[in-house]
Amino acid sequence: MTVNAISEEEKIAILKGTELRLAVPKTAERTEAQPGDQKESVQTSIVKEHKAAEIKSNSYPEATKDLTQELDRLRAQLDRLKTESQALKTKIDIDEIPPLLEISNVSSRGGQGSIKGWVKDNVGVAEVRLQGKVIRINDDGRFSATVYVPDDGTNVTIIATDFSGLQSRSEIFIERAAIAQSEIDFENLDPLTSLVEPNPDAIALIVGISEYENVAKADFAERDAAVFTDYAKFKLGLSDDRIIFLSDKEADIKRMLLSVRDRLNRSVRKDKSDVYIFFAGHGLASDDGDQAYLIPYDGSPRLLARTAISRDELFAEVSIAKPRSVTVFLDTCYSGDTRGGADRLIAARPLGIMVTEQMVPEGFTVFTAAAGDQTAKPLKEVQHGLFSYFLMKGMEGGADSNSDNQITAHELHTYVRENVVQQSGGSQVPELQGEGEKVLVRFR
Repeated sequence: MTVNAISEEEKIAILKGTELRLAVPKTAERTEAQPGDQKESVQTSIVKEHKAAEIKSNSYPEATKDLTQELDRLRAQLDRLKTESQALKTKIDIDEIPPLLEISNVSSRGGQGSIKGWVKDNVGVAEVRLQGKVIRINDDGRFSATVYVPDDGTNVTIIATDFSGLQSRSEIFIERAAIAQSEIDFENLDPLTSLVEPNPDAIALIVGISEYENVAKADFAERDAAVFTDYAKFKLGLSDDRIIFLSDKEADIKRMLLSVRDRLNRSVRKDKSDVYIFFAGHGLASDDGDQAYLIPYDGSPRLLARTAISRDELFAEVSIAKPRSVTVFLDTCYSGDTRGGADRLIAARPLGIMVTEQMVPEGFTVFTAAAGDQTAKPLKEVQHGLFSYFLMKGMEGGADSNSDNQITAHELHTYVRENVVQQSGGSQVPELQGEGEKVLVRFR
C-alpha cells in the first residue's frame, strides 16, 4: 500500500477542522440527514416492507380457508331454504283447510267497540281484515281491534286468509253499552279529625227514630243520631256519661219526656251547663200552623196534641233547669211529607201547611233542617239525612270560615245552608234562630 505524503498546509487544515468540530456544542449539531443516514433509512424501510409482505403471505392461506368455510355454510343454508320453500309450495298447492278463526271477547263502552280473538292455519295466516281493513296479528296468532259503535249497534265482519287463499269469516253484532254516570263523591264522616276542648258540665239528649209504630219510616234518622253521639263527644266535648241516647222503640213519648225531666234537667248545673238536643225523625205542624210537633216512636199524626211533643213544650221543660245555654238540632220538617217523599204522614191532609214562625227562649240556639213548608230530605249516597250530614261535616272544621280554630252557630249554619241548598236544588233551606255568635266548637 502506498502512503502519500501530507503537506504542512494540509495538516493545518485538518487540525483546524478537528478543532472546529470539537468546538460545536451537541445542541447545535446538524439535524439534516447525511448520505449515510439516508442509506440507513432506505434499508430500514425495505426491511419493514419485507416483513409486512412476509406476514401477509403467511396469513393469506388462513383467510382463504375461513372464506371457503363461510361460502360452504351459505350454500348449505340456501339449499335448505330451497327445500323448505318447495315443500311449502307443495303443501299450499294441496291445502284445503281454511284458517281457524275464533272471537274470544266482544265489548263496548260508549261509542267504542273492542274485539279480541285468535287465528291459526296449517300453512300460515296471510292476513286478517276487520271491516275490510288489515289488522295486526301477533306471533302467536292473537289479535285485537277497535271499531265505532253507533247508538243502534253495528254488524262487524272479520275475514282471515291463509297463504293458500282459503278464508274463514266471522260476523258479529256489537251493541252500544251506555256509560254509567258517575255519582257525586261525598267524604266520609270523621269526628276524630281534630281535638277539642272538653266541656265537662255539658249534657246532651240525642234521639233518632227510623222505624215508627204508626207512620212511615224516616230514612237514616236512627243512623244520624247514633253517629251524632260521637260528634257530641269529639266535637262538643261531652263525656259518655253525659249523653242520653234514644232510638226507635226506646224513643216513645214516655221515655222522651222522662229523659228530659228526670235525667237531663237533674244533670244540669245551673248557669254552667250547655245543653244540646238532637232530634232526627218525623215532625208535623198543627192544622192551623201554630204549633210544631216532634213525633215519638208511638206518636199518631191524627192525635198530635196527645201523642206528640210540641217544640214549645220541650223548650219550656228544658228552661226550668236554667242551663247556661241550649243548642237544638232538628233534622225534621213539619210539612207532613216523609224523608223519602213517597208517603205522607196524614194522607188526607192538604199540602202546603206552613208552621208559624216560633219564638225561641233567651239563651236558645235552634238549627232546623228546612223551612216550615219544606221537606227534610235524605242524602242516599252517604245514608244520612241531608241536613245531618252537612251539620256533622261542618263540625269537623269545614265551617270554620275564618280559620280561628272555633266554629260559631252562624258559621255552622252558613256552611250547612250553602251545601243543603246546593244538593237539594233549593228545595230545602235550613234555618237558624237564636244566638248566632255562640261558639259551638273550640279546637285545641
